[in-house]
Amino acid sequence: ILFPLGAEKALKAAQYADDAFKINRHDLRLNASRLDDSELSKLATELENRLVDSTNMRYPDRLRFPQIPKDVYSVEAAREALRLAREILQRVRNLIPK
Repeated sequence: ILFPLGAEKALKAAQYADDAFKINRHDLRLNASRLDDSELSKLATELENRLVDSTNMRYPDRLRFPQIPKDVYSVEAAREALRLAREILQRVRNLIPK
C-alpha cells in the first residue's frame, strides 16, 4: 500500500516548491509542519496517528516478525488512511502554484 508514500512525497514537494528546503524525514506531521496550512497539518497528523508510523507500510520488515501490514491494519483503517492521503494530495495540489 503506497498511499502514505504519496502523501509524504506531496508534502515534501509542497515544501520544496515553497522555499527549496529539502526534507529528508518520513514523518508526515513534521513534513506538514513547515507549511503554513493548519488543515494540512491536521490531516497529516491524523494520517500518521492512524498508521502509528507511516514507514511500517513501506518497510514491512519494521513490523514484528511474522507480521505484515495486512496483519496490522484492518480494511477500514486502510480505507480511512486512503481517504486522508487523498485529501492531503488534493490540498497540496491547491498549495503549489501552477
